[in-house]
Amino acid sequence: MSELVYTRVSTDEQSTLRQTHLLAEAGLTGGAGGVRLFTDPATSSKIPALERAGMRELAGYARPGDRLTVSELYRLCRDLADILAVRDWCRTHEVKLRVLSGPLSGIVDLAAGDATTTMLVNVLVSVGQFQRDLQNELTRDGLAAAHAAGATSGRRPRLEQLGVTGEVRQAYRNGTSIAALAREHDVSRVAVRTTVADLMPGRPEQPDPAAVEATPVRIEIPGAIARHLTGHEDLGEAERHALRRGREIRRGQGYSLQVTALPTVHHTLLTAAAALGTDRATPAQRKAYRIYSGRLNAGITAETGGPAEFSA
Repeated sequence: MSELVYTRVSTDEQSTLRQTHLLAEAGLTGGAGGVRLFTDPATSSKIPALERAGMRELAGYARPGDRLTVSELYRLCRDLADILAVRDWCRTHEVKLRVLSGPLSGIVDLAAGDATTTMLVNVLVSVGQFQRDLQNELTRDGLAAAHAAGATSGRRPRLEQLGVTGEVRQAYRNGTSIAALAREHDVSRVAVRTTVADLMPGRPEQPDPAAVEATPVRIEIPGAIARHLTGHEDLGEAERHALRRGREIRRGQGYSLQVTALPTVHHTLLTAAAALGTDRATPAQRKAYRIYSGRLNAGITAETGGPAEFSA
């Protein structure tokens, strides 16, 4: 019998530390005898379990008598329909199913077809789904009440979006406090503090943001992003011109496109490629999107005085 261990996180920022801790306590670690590890990094729980890449790999390896183990049920399934689909798959392939933590952890085999196990799974998963639905309903009601009272939701706009960065920096130089600037522009104190960080005592002053925005930067756009942008229909002439003038650089089996343009043009290109940064994109596409975003952020904070180059 093989222990088929499955882990999943929803975003690149999340860690599998809690999952691996629970699995390690059960002796399910990489290198242990009979243990095979499968994972779905940065994969939304909205994608049915059996359609995820890691689960498809697990399904291809599974043999009758194996056991599928997850640290917590929601790492595998979020709703009743999904857990029932996984249970059906496990029974069809004679694979046992075990959860290490939560209300279903006391059941030896969640895929067992006896009436008691079926009833417990249906009831406990339905109760969990009811709690999430109720919480979502209460949240929506609370937001509706707050909006009716004149409140707004979502993140406060950044100073760059309001176009008042230079004004805030000058006001801070003239002695206006961070708290007063935050109240005046309806932003957080952290946003103001970040904008004027270099003006604080002991900090070297950075170039004027307006000057930085007017300085071209040379950035290598990963091939996956460049291919997507080449066929994009909604780009403006400035963006198309920048792509046409880009220099293709081959690296092994892949390539990148070296593009010199104003930061605003690069921001527009990054926005046009936003679909490649979502859960629906492949891991390679998401990585390419993060690379381009990181190079752009590095580019716009570099010193002025000629095109800055950012590549691998």
